[in-house]
Amino acid sequence: MLSFFEVPKGVLEKLDYYRSGFFWQSDDHRKKYRLVKWSILCQPKELGGLGIKNLDLQSACLLNKWLYKLINQEGIWQNLFRNKYLKNQTIVQVQKKAGDFHFWVRLVKVKDTFINFGTFRLNDGKQIRFWEDKWIGNHTLSQQYPALYNIVKSMRQ
Repeated sequence: MLSFFEVPKGVLEKLDYYRSGFFWQSDDHRKKYRLVKWSILCQPKELGGLGIKNLDLQSACLLNKWLYKLINQEGIWQNLFRNKYLKNQTIVQVQKKAGDFHFWVRLVKVKDTFINFGTFRLNDGKQIRFWEDKWIGNHTLSQQYPALYNIVKSMRQ
């Protein structure tokens, strides 16, 4: 359910309260001494933690997995989302709009992280926008070379 619904911060804090209580409370519900911070317990075992999942981060990772499937796989839900939300845009270009499905809004929220940390293959080039996608640095070619982009844009029309 973490991959579909946005869990309110208060609920995440309450869940962490109960999960941390497992380590820091004795049998008669008295608090034990905290020998290590919760953030350290949540680190991977290789880094000295216990590998307890950070639920907020886990939710974001699961959403990124849905984005990966939307871009790379074929299926009924992918076709539905592509036709309804992407239309002729790439995932980079799409923005959320009022009235969008809550799941789509969550996908749009994490797409920048997905794009910044992901790598992409050109394949057949159908999903690539030469001028609008980020190729070099954090700016599109249309932003880096606006005069050249305007010439090309006027030639297309």
